[in-house]
Amino acid sequence: MLDREACERRVYRLATLLTGNPVAATKVIAQVIDSQPDLRNLDSAHMDRLTVLRSREIVPATLVAETIPPAMASALAGLTPQQREAWVFARVYRAPDREAARAMDCSLTASQRHLELAEQAMDAKLGATASAARTAVLAYSMQLDVPGFYRVQRRRRQHARLATLLAVAALAAMVIAAILLWWSRPFSGLTH
Repeated sequence: MLDREACERRVYRLATLLTGNPVAATKVIAQVIDSQPDLRNLDSAHMDRLTVLRSREIVPATLVAETIPPAMASALAGLTPQQREAWVFARVYRAPDREAARAMDCSLTASQRHLELAEQAMDAKLGATASAARTAVLAYSMQLDVPGFYRVQRRRRQHARLATLLAVAALAAMVIAAILLWWSRPFSGLTH
């Protein structure tokens, strides 16, 4: 069981590699992590699956980072979403084939085919430097951490929810007090 920050970091790293867009990856964190009522019920496989699904909703961009060779970033951006997913799981994270297929929500055969096509495309664009590029992508991924602005936004959302709850509770207390006041007043119009 991962703590909240570890879950956020895992989702952010994967979403950044799949989308090429670190800012959009923070939205994936909110969709995957914040939507869970209890993180204890969120295992790694389910978290990866949700991250893949939410990342597919984002138009892929070219990953821009000083540590990633531009040719590698371009080659990665040229892959289809499923090829990119298969390549990231297999070559960057070294995930077992079945785990990658589960995260991609496809058969093992389809996942392997996406990986083959990704390898062909990467080798065609990178040639002999493909291995070094993989290492650079893994190193980049491992140094990624959730940006500070995401945590600030999350705290603001929590404060806004708390303020809303307090306002609703105050309003409810005022309504109850008004009802009790009305109910406890003497009925002067009734005579026996």
